[in-house]
Amino acid sequence: MEAGGQAEISLDQATCKQALRDVVTALQQPENLARVEAGLTLAGDDPMKRLMLLTPIVLDIEKDVIAKYGFTADQAGVMRFMVIVKQYEAVDAEIQELSATLRAKFLPS
Repeated sequence: MEAGGQAEISLDQATCKQALRDVVTALQQPENLARVEAGLTLAGDDPMKRLMLLTPIVLDIEKDVIAKYGFTADQAGVMRFMVIVKQYEAVDAEIQELSATLRAKFLPS
């Protein structure tokens, strides 16, 4: 077990890619798009507000998806998932693109 009580999770490249696709698809669902858009509206042009408002929204949506892949449905699970994604970004252009799409939802540009 890792610190924090979560068992070590590993995903092969194909499963990682599918999980990212699922997260991006979840973000595009009408109810989730509405949540993201509301956060963007509240943030306006302030990049710090965007980060503060959208990060929890995106993480909330993402955690539910990654739980299906064995991660805990919390911030620690999301962090672990993103560490695995980062490892595959260097060798898989689609994973890199999907990850950039995900980050663009909440990180200031």
